[in-house]
Amino acid sequence: MEADAISPTLVPAPAPAAAEPLTEGALILPLDIMQRLDLAAIFGNTRPVELELGAGDGSFLINYTTLHPEHNFLGVERLLGRLRKIDRKGRRAALTNLRGLRVEAAYLLEWMIPPGSLATIHIYFPDPWPKRRHWKNRLINERFTQLAHTALQPGGTVFLRTDETTYFAQMERVFDANSDFERVPAPEELRAVKTDFERNFNAKGIPTNHAAYRRRG
Repeated sequence: MEADAISPTLVPAPAPAAAEPLTEGALILPLDIMQRLDLAAIFGNTRPVELELGAGDGSFLINYTTLHPEHNFLGVERLLGRLRKIDRKGRRAALTNLRGLRVEAAYLLEWMIPPGSLATIHIYFPDPWPKRRHWKNRLINERFTQLAHTALQPGGTVFLRTDETTYFAQMERVFDANSDFERVPAPEELRAVKTDFERNFNAKGIPTNHAAYRRRG
């Protein structure tokens, strides 16, 4: 009598391990002001990098980063409390394509961003320094256009927003005067992603002034 055939035992494949949650501060980069950033090492890939200067509490940055997983995003903010909010929101949303850095914007562009490495620079509602005697402190000036040109790759774009009309006129003047840039329309998809500050004053009837300038080849 032949022995009965033994059916193989089906062992379920083990479930994939859940991704380890990001620890507090995991998205905040350590600051070394003497070194240029190695963006490929920071993000672990060579996807296009978008930079937001003055990211605030991340209301724009988190939403736009979520919409574009095919890009990497670096948010820069001088206030540590705001940067920690960005870290917390980014970890909650499991945004592996987001990093934050606490540093002064102009210094970052001149000394820490590798030349020709950025696809996009976002600058939304920078400090307007409304008193005329303080206008020299405004971030967007002739020198800034030169720094932006160096940091951007050919075809890269600077996107600007402000509610302050004299500052907007200054932004337009300095970028229009730089022949290395051409003015282009801002995509509607981008304009639709607003900061919390912007939504609040738009609700009060205060409009946003938009401008976008693309680096020539």
